[in-house]
Amino acid sequence: MKRYIDFQNERWPDRTLSRMLDARLEACLNALEGAPPDVGVIDNWPAEDLTKLLAEGWLDVPHMLSDALLRRAARRQMMATLSDDLDCLSPTEYALVEKMLIGDGVAALETGCELEAAFTLRMRLWCDAGVSRGSPCARLDARLMTPLPKLMMRRAHQDLRARLCAFGCKLRGLLYLTGFLDERLARLRFIEEVLRCPETPEASRLAQNYLESSFDCQTVSGCRLLLHESLADPEALIGALTAQGGMLLPEMTEAQFTGAMLGLLPEEEATEQKLRLTIENALRPDMDAREAVRDLRLLSKQGASQEALREALGRMLLVLPTAYMESALLEMSCESPRWINPWTSPPQASGIGAVGMLH
Repeated sequence: MKRYIDFQNERWPDRTLSRMLDARLEACLNALEGAPPDVGVIDNWPAEDLTKLLAEGWLDVPHMLSDALLRRAARRQMMATLSDDLDCLSPTEYALVEKMLIGDGVAALETGCELEAAFTLRMRLWCDAGVSRGSPCARLDARLMTPLPKLMMRRAHQDLRARLCAFGCKLRGLLYLTGFLDERLARLRFIEEVLRCPETPEASRLAQNYLESSFDCQTVSGCRLLLHESLADPEALIGALTAQGGMLLPEMTEAQFTGAMLGLLPEEEATEQKLRLTIENALRPDMDAREAVRDLRLLSKQGASQEALREALGRMLLVLPTAYMESALLEMSCESPRWINPWTSPPQASGIGAVGMLH
């Protein structure tokens, strides 16, 4: 989705991926406002709210003079592009649609990723999200219950989904290596590799919707970027690369790129395991050792200094960090290729991570 959290002014220990994910979940829950999901976004939402959703650009619906004409045009356009949009859903959106179909149109939203998928599906006018009996849930538009299963059975749909899966894994690998990607290049590659068609306004719409529903998107220095979900301060990274004249990826082996797609390079595995074994019996009860080490590694990639990493580690532990823990932390940091060097980091501010507005 469009990046709706802002952690760039926080101290390094407050920029961990775990804290950012918690902030995203809290923002999604607050956006539900306790109301139950409506039975139809197109048919029952106030015209003003429907117009705001259409303004996001997920569907190309012309402005109509009356509410009735607007709803009719939105329904017609949504049904006309239904098969193409289904082909290009993000993996989380697709899984949520399947979950709603199995649940007779309703599905509980159990994770932050599912909540975000419900919001992007709402911008597609496919479903609404809300709270029922105290739990978040999503409700699929009733008129989609019959056509969607049939469209999912198409051979062309299954082939395109396979290409989409490979494309998404490739982008995630590149994001792990660089921290960000230019959205324009990703959009063109999507059209070429996944859709396999000429670049048209409709192909660009499908590509943009997939990228925005699958990755963090933000405009930085006038350029639309895809961001690694842990990158707290993209402006600092872009500024550093501009000052250094850009960056070229080194040649990589197949094993290294496979590791990047999985979120851990082969050369990072040994130090990752060493640090995890060193701290796992000293962590706070609410901390998981694998997540703790992941958070520290991703902070290191963003240019956190050794002092900042030690402070972040100290917040995770029940005891004071030992010399052996700090040695393992230093070794892990040195073995993790960085997106940005420490000297390029901006001044740090105190406080708690800020949460912005959802769509």
